[in-house]
Amino acid sequence: MAKGVMIRAASPPEAAADYAVRYPLRPLVLAGLLTLIAYSGGVAAVSFITLGTVPESPRWWWIGTECAFLVTWLALVVIMWARQPDARETVLWWGIASQFITYFSQLFVAWAIWGFFPYCLEVQRMMLAGMFLICSPAQLIAAPENVIANRLGILASNGSLVAWFGLNGSPNGYAMGGFALVNGILLFVLCGYLPSTVAAAVAARLTVEETKAELERALAEVAEERDAKTRFIAAASHDLGQPLQAASLFFDQALRAPNTDQRERAADGVRRAFASADQLLSHMLNHLRLEADAVDPHFAHIAVGPTMARIAAQFGPAASAVKIEIRLVRSRVRVRLDKVLFERALGNLVNNAIEHSGATRIVIAARRHGPKIRVWVIDDGCGIARVDAERIFDDYYRGSDSRAVSKSGFGLGLSSVRRIATLMDGAAGLDPRWLSGSAFFLEFPAPVRSKERLS
Repeated sequence: MAKGVMIRAASPPEAAADYAVRYPLRPLVLAGLLTLIAYSGGVAAVSFITLGTVPESPRWWWIGTECAFLVTWLALVVIMWARQPDARETVLWWGIASQFITYFSQLFVAWAIWGFFPYCLEVQRMMLAGMFLICSPAQLIAAPENVIANRLGILASNGSLVAWFGLNGSPNGYAMGGFALVNGILLFVLCGYLPSTVAAAVAARLTVEETKAELERALAEVAEERDAKTRFIAAASHDLGQPLQAASLFFDQALRAPNTDQRERAADGVRRAFASADQLLSHMLNHLRLEADAVDPHFAHIAVGPTMARIAAQFGPAASAVKIEIRLVRSRVRVRLDKVLFERALGNLVNNAIEHSGATRIVIAARRHGPKIRVWVIDDGCGIARVDAERIFDDYYRGSDSRAVSKSGFGLGLSSVRRIATLMDGAAGLDPRWLSGSAFFLEFPAPVRSKERLS
């Protein structure tokens, strides 16, 4: 069933109109059907009350015209129900239809007052007046946005009651006319306040829904962070346990070794195990400092070429050990960065490629990309699975199908890269267009007056 509401004050706030379109306040077609049924019952009641007292000719003219009006009203409801319009179309067309219904229903009330009251007994007039006084409040409830239509309807129905009883009333009639006058004034004034009240109610509803959505997002983020840290603790326990267990075994070997050579090899194993544990702890502590915003970058204009060369030399032996060639594309570009943080981020990208890509070649390069400078780490390995691409920079996330040389690590390398890049007013990303492996990049604003050329 189509739903919608139209805010039609004299000068409706645009926000209120938007609220009404996006979040329908009430089911207008259903409201139209229910008010049609109620109004039809009123027509039947008036026909019954006036039976035998009002002359047949004016009575049947009124009943026939009312029936034509009710058929038109029913046709509007059926058309709206059959079309199943969206909220905006419902607001537009049903808003016009509701004004048409308001105008004509109140005109029929005025017609009945001036056409039937002269023929009715006083008790009949009181019964009809009581019914007619309900029409205006019902219209306000059904369509509070139609301020002008509702006010004209009040003038037509309540004004007619006041005028007729004032000119032709008995003491009881004067009392009814006075009541109709007070009631009409109150309703006339209330018409002006209803649209803003409707808009405020819709705005309050939107605020509640937005707050609820934000709370749900926050709870989801907290739950995701909790789960991630739970996985992190499990990974930390496992990954730190491996080198410590290895150190314990090597230490036992050193104690039981029968000769000096065996003791030295065992001692070397202990040193390597503790070095591995120290590296894991260092990665974890560096990331936690970034996560706690405890790192202050020290900016300077640096040449990225020498930094890239140092990273290539630093990771060259590790790459050669797994038969990976590191190629460096030299560059003379300068960027405003923190040198130490930039080296750490670039090193993490290169180390990630060595350990997880299964590549035979890694290329480190820098290129201008519009108003940005991008420093690339590109490999010809297995690439990044689509399921991992959107989460690869998340904290504690480890890819689902990487061909890791070593399965140790906390899933902090790439998330640290992202945090470091953000800390230096830059960004880290993965180019999805690269199909033969993966292409990670660090992106920073290019110097405004940079004359360096990339080579």
